[in-house]
Amino acid sequence: MDRRLFFKQLYIVSVFNILILLIISRTYSNFLIDYNDFFYSFYYVITTLSHFIFIGIIPLLLGIGVYFISKSQLVSKIFFSVFSIASLIFLELDAQIYSQLRYHLNPLVFNLVFGKRASDTFQFSNSTICLALLYLMIIIAIQFLFYFLSKRIVLKMNNLHIKKTSILFIVILLISNLIYAWSDVNFYRPITQYRNVYPIFFPLRAESLLVKLNLVDSLEIKKNNSINFGSSQNSIKYPLQKIIAEPKKEKKNILFLVIDSWRADYMTKEITPNIYNFAHKCQVFNNHRSGSNMTTGGVFSLFYGIPATYYSAFTNIKKSPVFINEIQNQKYDLGIFGSSTLENPAFNNNVFSSISNLRLFSKGDTPSERDNTITQEWMWKINQNKTNPFFGYLFFDSAHGFDYPKNYKTVFNPSLEQVDYLELNDNYNPSKLINRYKNSLYYIDSKIGLVLKQLDAKNLLKNTIVIITSDHGQEFNDNKKGFWQHGGNFSPYQINVPMMIFDSEKAPQQFNHLTLHYDIIPTLMNSVLGVKNAVSDYSVGQDLFNVRNRDWFVCGYNQKYSVIEKNQITNIYESGLYDVVDLKLNNLNKEINYEIVSKAFVDVNKFYKKRSDEK
Repeated sequence: MDRRLFFKQLYIVSVFNILILLIISRTYSNFLIDYNDFFYSFYYVITTLSHFIFIGIIPLLLGIGVYFISKSQLVSKIFFSVFSIASLIFLELDAQIYSQLRYHLNPLVFNLVFGKRASDTFQFSNSTICLALLYLMIIIAIQFLFYFLSKRIVLKMNNLHIKKTSILFIVILLISNLIYAWSDVNFYRPITQYRNVYPIFFPLRAESLLVKLNLVDSLEIKKNNSINFGSSQNSIKYPLQKIIAEPKKEKKNILFLVIDSWRADYMTKEITPNIYNFAHKCQVFNNHRSGSNMTTGGVFSLFYGIPATYYSAFTNIKKSPVFINEIQNQKYDLGIFGSSTLENPAFNNNVFSSISNLRLFSKGDTPSERDNTITQEWMWKINQNKTNPFFGYLFFDSAHGFDYPKNYKTVFNPSLEQVDYLELNDNYNPSKLINRYKNSLYYIDSKIGLVLKQLDAKNLLKNTIVIITSDHGQEFNDNKKGFWQHGGNFSPYQINVPMMIFDSEKAPQQFNHLTLHYDIIPTLMNSVLGVKNAVSDYSVGQDLFNVRNRDWFVCGYNQKYSVIEKNQITNIYESGLYDVVDLKLNNLNKEINYEIVSKAFVDVNKFYKKRSDEK
């Protein structure tokens, strides 16, 4: 085929693929706040067209580039087809992930879902796998159809108006970027929201130029930029002061029983009967929040007592928590039993990084099998324990995977036979899914019941501090905003979790003041381990029993987090943008509370070295 005709054929195939990309783009459009005016509608049209056309022409440009290198139409066509198929698969996968988690596909998300032992955390049903394979085959088949149609079109149409359409594309792309650049420096939310919603969207930003031209208010820019919590510093100063402790003569055992994805209102007599009955012997905190809406940040905040905005910085240098260091110093016998792998998320490189010969994964093909494994192995360990006080961490994962054993006699019916995550949308009726979730919690409760029964039978409860809680909550589109499971927002459904402590020296009691994951380690460090330092040396929390009123706290992970207040949530995005919503995620269209956000800035930068520290 003539070279010009060949390029035209690739161009037409690209146009067909762009139409598919625009269809996929409708998924993202559902998560844009519609401001219902002409300017917003105009920007939506030109930006959606220009952005997804741009994604669609990347395979075309790469294919043409390969042709000039190889001089082969066949090689060029193969590369072009592979790039086109890859872009369509990537965008569809990203759209599905974003619709449920509000995260775009990036190295972190990819590693969590597809990385090492990711199946410990994420399970995909056979129907989901079959649908994915079917989608792949359809995309490949469609490419053949597009080539067939493009060949006929090329032979029948002499003028495809490529130059005119290219000029039009460049014009709308330029207009879209200029509008964004103006909106960015003026913090005009209807436009800047696109940067968080659309994938691989990197619009023009021209703050310095617009300031020089006196087209914007530089003081307003400075004020708004103060909320960008991102830190480029790699130096950590944690703890702020050396930990000093006077260990107790009679050391108490410490046991953490953590249930993945356990929402606060599902600790009931019906769902978790063993825990519910045990709670009558505990100090129960009814208004408790995790430090994050996902496992990574939830477990981090639990053991460090600081926001998980430090997660990557601490992981990169394998900085372990002062709590773990102290129990090692005091010769505790450690038992770390994670149902899901400790490599993904990489708790072996932060929370438990100081522990040698760390048990990284559990035997079993399903979460329920692994939950059973950690229960049996822990109980065996307790039977072997002789003299040293013990520290135990059991992390149960069945509720995260909506899992329980085959032929398990379910209590909550009808229960969904198999979870298909692709079905979770605004129109999905979650009643059967919720029953499956309740059954998985009921199963976990039975395992925790065995653990508690053993401690009681061996007369160990009287000298053991037992903490029962979760890493984060679980949502079933409760706010009718299209959010499912966790990791997507910071509403109460995703961050409120059960929390109780058993201490035989304390009378059972119910507390209703606001408590946080940040408070657990300070409480144990002071009352159990005899640490003399001020809490502020190593944590942003306080003693759990301190009823001091809190107006706000930071919740999140790395650069996706929020400042939570009593009646509103200020979401801070990695891009530096923000929005303010109420607790039901309705947009409030208001400015942030700069006084509170400035205080939050201190918390998320407190343990980075200052220049004065390095002199």
